[in-house]
Amino acid sequence: MGVLGLCLFTLSGTAAGREIHPLFDRYISPAYPSALRGGRMFASVRVNYDIHNDGSVSGIRVTEQTDQKSANAVLSAVRRWRFKPWEVTEGMPATIGESVQFVFDQERRERRLRMVISWARREVP
Repeated sequence: MGVLGLCLFTLSGTAAGREIHPLFDRYISPAYPSALRGGRMFASVRVNYDIHNDGSVSGIRVTEQTDQKSANAVLSAVRRWRFKPWEVTEGMPATIGESVQFVFDQERRERRLRMVISWARREVP
């Protein structure tokens, strides 16, 4: 059974109205929650984190979760993410706060697992 990942970028406006997202240098996909394979149909986890212009990620914290195993899988993946360094500009500040939500579900009709990912830029304190 394959996992289908869909990425939906919903970043807030930047210079000239263009949406700019730091580029991944290393993206690790969360392990698909094994509980969903056994019949449970849905899991959701939202994580906040900060990306720094050197490509590092910090301040990783779960803000919403349906279960601990799914949250652990997402945290394990996000902790290993790295982004390509960037030059600080108006549209790309030194630190970018983001929130990402992973929704795991199983499409009964197609008998496959699905993971939907959505990003949103957030204010950095």
